[in-house]
Amino acid sequence: MGHELFEAWRPGRDGAWDRDAAAHLLRRGGFGATTSELERALEDGLDATLERLFAPVGHDPRLLDGVKPVLAAGSLEGLQAWWMALILGGGAPLVERAALLWHGHFATSNDKVADVRLMHRQNALLRERGLGDFRELLQAVARDPAMLVWLDGNQNRRGHPNENFAREVLELFALGIGRYGERDVQELARALTGWATEERAFVERAAHHDPGAKTIFGRSGAFAGGEALDLVLAQPACPRHVARRLLREFVSPSSAAALEEALSEILVEEGWRIDRTLARLLRSRLFFSAEARRSRIAGPVELVAVSLRALGAQIAPAEAARASARMGQSLFRPPSVKGWDGGRAWVNASSWIARHDFLARLAQAHLERGGAARVDLAAAFGAPSSIGEVPERVAARLLHRPPGESYLSSLRTAVMDSASLDEALAGAAALVMTSPEFHLV
Repeated sequence: MGHELFEAWRPGRDGAWDRDAAAHLLRRGGFGATTSELERALEDGLDATLERLFAPVGHDPRLLDGVKPVLAAGSLEGLQAWWMALILGGGAPLVERAALLWHGHFATSNDKVADVRLMHRQNALLRERGLGDFRELLQAVARDPAMLVWLDGNQNRRGHPNENFAREVLELFALGIGRYGERDVQELARALTGWATEERAFVERAAHHDPGAKTIFGRSGAFAGGEALDLVLAQPACPRHVARRLLREFVSPSSAAALEEALSEILVEEGWRIDRTLARLLRSRLFFSAEARRSRIAGPVELVAVSLRALGAQIAPAEAARASARMGQSLFRPPSVKGWDGGRAWVNASSWIARHDFLARLAQAHLERGGAARVDLAAAFGAPSSIGEVPERVAARLLHRPPGESYLSSLRTAVMDSASLDEALAGAAALVMTSPEFHLV
């Protein structure tokens, strides 16, 4: 049960490769699409679009090099803006999507690390390995200096083990609640003693390591840190935990146990490679099903990026990062080791006001000059020649499928008395983007 939903979705046989399907893929596999990217996807088809996701053109080297002065200055705001610039640039959308996923999964905050260079190094790790072998990713994150500072690795010493990192590995990173015992936490912590940082580098301090025998998941031996993590990775719950995380990010906030089991089998079959697993997931019948589409509430970074790219808007990446933070997602500053709760937590009273205000101001920028954002809505919506064309054009570009006659009727009523075509464009864009439908991806 569940395996048949991971069979390849075939345009024509299983559904239409239309604007809705293409936009769904580009929003889940990246951060939405510009008008030209969406049109290219429609023209080239599913296979070519997937190929570009998994073999992207890459970022402009000058954009990547832009982090150097940021690190020299030790500016967290600069680092947030730099990563947002990569996300908005669209050079490697799936790479950045995966990095953001793992940033929330292996949540680490500069509020405690207090070192922008270490936060950048962890970000580089997530971007470089986020689509690779999960086993290698976990081993690398466990040795990452920012993570060691964040979860008190420097205090984990022989005779006085600190259980913080060991507990989070088992509960959050690899297995999930209820799939380990307290002794597993204690013994894993002993195995990880001696892993520490020195001058921003990972070090193993033999004098601080407990070399004695440990028993982890019923296996006994003088395990060192890497060997102990291998025991964690060998637990049947581990691939299911990773599969559950992938399904929550790319398919739906909730998933049946049968689907998690089926995807975990695919993950193992593909050598734990996230890219190969996603290559099958993102072209599956499950992914393109009606139930999967618009089933997630967009997170702030996602919402900001999708909106800006859909409108072809130009805005300083620093302002985009600040907008995301006002909505509740400040890059490099997750609220706890659990990361961001996501889902309905994204739309509490204060965050919904921040979302509404950002999107309304973005639409209004079409009527203004010299503001924080530059937007040409006429170009974004195919240069409508009359106010009467505006509702359908705006809804089609931003929602990608017919929203229903009642929705369109309300939109027509709202803009029919606009004083100008530009005013109608700004008003319609604001109404659509602040409607609940736009926030579902």
